[in-house]
Amino acid sequence: MKRLFFFVMAVVITFTTQAAEPYRLPFVEIQDGTTKIPFIEQEWVLGTERADWLLYLEKGMFKDQKQPMYEFHGATVYKKPYYSDSIKTEISKIYTYGVLNCNEANLYILVEWYVDVNENIVFKSTHEFGGYVVEMLTPSSARNDVYNQICKETI
Repeated sequence: MKRLFFFVMAVVITFTTQAAEPYRLPFVEIQDGTTKIPFIEQEWVLGTERADWLLYLEKGMFKDQKQPMYEFHGATVYKKPYYSDSIKTEISKIYTYGVLNCNEANLYILVEWYVDVNENIVFKSTHEFGGYVVEMLTPSSARNDVYNQICKETI
């Protein structure tokens, strides 16, 4: 009975510890030096869809308790990869990390990872806080859809 109690306590502690940890992208480093970001759909919620792409949001942003700011993780998945002239390859996904400020209705993008059709990171774009700001209240836009889903009740 004592062993069962300790096993149950260990499981409960493990789950509560894992639930409190922030989301991290599942980077996979390959021996040849490339780094991949596999898209694990179960970790994401479909935020919005447009003709050429789907925007997924990390599930943790949809907690019951609304907050004024969120650590933002987004994944733009292109229905058909597009060729980027600047990167000189086809892009299938763009992962975005930043801070979503619901009170200001701004998304402060800090890092974007561009991924090819084989899930290899082909380009990483980093920005200082405030260097790349996306205004979220443009009517009928994907960003407004995201803002409404995550922030609407906090304002």
